[in-house]
Amino acid sequence: MAQTEYREVLAVDPEKLFAVIIQYDDYPQFVEGCTYAHSEPQANGVVRVKYRVQLMSQDVTYTLDHQANPEAGQIGWTLVESNFFKKNTGCWALKSLGQGKSEVIYSLDIEFKVPVPGFILKRLIQGSLPGMVKSFEKQANRTSSLKSLGS
Repeated sequence: MAQTEYREVLAVDPEKLFAVIIQYDDYPQFVEGCTYAHSEPQANGVVRVKYRVQLMSQDVTYTLDHQANPEAGQIGWTLVESNFFKKNTGCWALKSLGQGKSEVIYSLDIEFKVPVPGFILKRLIQGSLPGMVKSFEKQANRTSSLKSLGS
């Protein structure tokens, strides 16, 4: 089992970042290692997303139920099924700092079906989170720039 929380201040409005985070089907375009994502709306505002990622040289598939709360700036998820994870729950929490900046907190609690040595787990989780969060920031800024050009 591994729990982690990553915090960073990003140069993007939280509304723009939120909009990118909930576009799950677009993840393969900008999230490193994500090769497939397909979302299907469920009852009560839940969105079920099936993912395929390259993780530790393996093709990993998993399905998460996402619940978004735009007013609170939060997107949470829970594991539905996976060939690799026993547990995968987490949350994005976004807070406006004004002047086009956001405080981002990314929380994750995972457990694997196979034993993973601690040093690999630490590198996998803590080493990849900064880059993954930055990819969302870049996508949000890219998307808002494209919309400005199209206006």
